[in-house]
Amino acid sequence: MDTMVEDIIAAPPARSGSSFQDLLDMLRPHGINAQSAPKPDGSFRWHADVAVGAGVDVVRAELSAGWDWRYAYGGSSGELAISVLNAGKAEIVIAGKSVQRTSSDVAIVSLPNLRQQSVEAVDGRYSSVTLTLHTDVVTRALSATFGNAALEDLDLTPKLDVSSSAGQLLCQLIRASTAGLHDGILARSPKASALLSEAAMQLILENVPHRLTDRLSRHPMDAPPRHVRRAVEYMRANLHLPLTIADIAGNAGISSRLLQSGFRRIHGTTPVAYLRKIRLEAIHDELSRPENLLPVSEVALKWGFTHMGRFAASYRSTFGLYPSETVRRARGFCG
Repeated sequence: MDTMVEDIIAAPPARSGSSFQDLLDMLRPHGINAQSAPKPDGSFRWHADVAVGAGVDVVRAELSAGWDWRYAYGGSSGELAISVLNAGKAEIVIAGKSVQRTSSDVAIVSLPNLRQQSVEAVDGRYSSVTLTLHTDVVTRALSATFGNAALEDLDLTPKLDVSSSAGQLLCQLIRASTAGLHDGILARSPKASALLSEAAMQLILENVPHRLTDRLSRHPMDAPPRHVRRAVEYMRANLHLPLTIADIAGNAGISSRLLQSGFRRIHGTTPVAYLRKIRLEAIHDELSRPENLLPVSEVALKWGFTHMGRFAASYRSTFGLYPSETVRRARGFCG
C-alpha cells in the first residue's frame, strides 16, 4: 500500500456503530441509499464520517464486513466521485461494466453511471475515503474545457494507477481536501477549497482517458491580449471571491486552455501563479496597515492560503521579509 494513501485515511472517522441502518441514516442526506445489507450475524461494525464543503464533500469509512448494495443517488446528476482504498476490495458496476478496485488504484466514477458496488472486507477490514465533486464544480470545468459536454458523455476510464504521476498528484489533492474539510480550514477559506476542487477536476480531464481526450491534444490558438487583460482586471476586481480558472476564463470570454496559453505568452506564468501573486500583494497591503489587528494566519486564510509554512516562504521570496516582519514594521516596532 502506498504511504500517501495511508496518510489520507490515517485519522479515525468520528462516528461508529453496529447497525447498518444507522450507517445509511448518516449517508442518506448525502444522496446514498442502499437496497441490501450485510448478513445479520452480529459481526458488522462501522466507523464513518462526512465533511461537507463548498462544491465538495468527503466520506471516510472503516467497515468490518462486506456487503452488496445498489446505489440510488438522489440529485447526483453531474457529480464525480474520487475514491481510494486503504484496506479491502470492491467491485463496482458502471454503465453495465464490472470494474475491480484495490488499494493500488484511484477510482474515478461519474455517479449517474454508478449502479452497484460489492465491498469485501479483507481480513475483517475495509477502509476508504471518497471525495465527491458537486455538479457545479464539474460543470464549470467541463464547460471551460469542452464547451457543452456532459459528464456522462465522457465515459471516463474508471481507474487510475495510484503509483502514476497523475495518481500521486490526485492523492495529494484528496489528502489536502480531506484534511482541510475535517479541520475546518477549507470552510474558512472557500478560495482554497474552490481551487483544490478545480485542480482535481482538471487533473482528471487532462490525465484520465475519455471520449474527448483527443480534443486536448489539439494546439490551441493564442488568446488575444485583450482577453488576457480582461482576465487580469476580473482577478483584481474579485480577489475577495473564491475564483477558479474556469470562472476567470468564462468572464474573459475564452476557454481555460486559451487563458493558460495567453498568460504564458504575455505574463510568462500560469493564471494560478498570477492569481497567487496578486493575492500575496493584497496580503502584504493588509499586513502593512497599522490598523490591522488580525493575526497573519487569519489574513492568509482569508486570501486563500492554507499552509502557513509555504505561504511564509512564498511571501518572503516575493517581498524579501517574513509576514511577521511586515506586521512589526507597520506597528512601528524595531529589531
